[in-house]
Amino acid sequence: MATISLNPSLYNMARDYAKADGLSVEEWVAMLVSRFKPAKKKTYKMKRLEELSPELQSLIGFAKPPVASDDDINGDKTRTEYLTEKYSLWSWMMPR
Repeated sequence: MATISLNPSLYNMARDYAKADGLSVEEWVAMLVSRFKPAKKKTYKMKRLEELSPELQSLIGFAKPPVASDDDINGDKTRTEYLTEKYSLWSWMMPR
């Protein structure tokens, strides 16, 4: 068993709290320390796309961005085309 040192006023406070909870100081300190113990982190393993359900695969496929052409490495042309289509002057005439 290890021993820790506390100043007397802190020990008296711990003793009073322990007494109010019906515990010994040692039990009370153990309870307090266990509350602040870091939780064990869960580890997750990513599944390959083929291992997922067909429904989930379709959702992931839906969220994929459009593939840019080889000459549009940073996506400038694709972004310009999208913004032109969305905000063009004639867009208000097109049915949605």
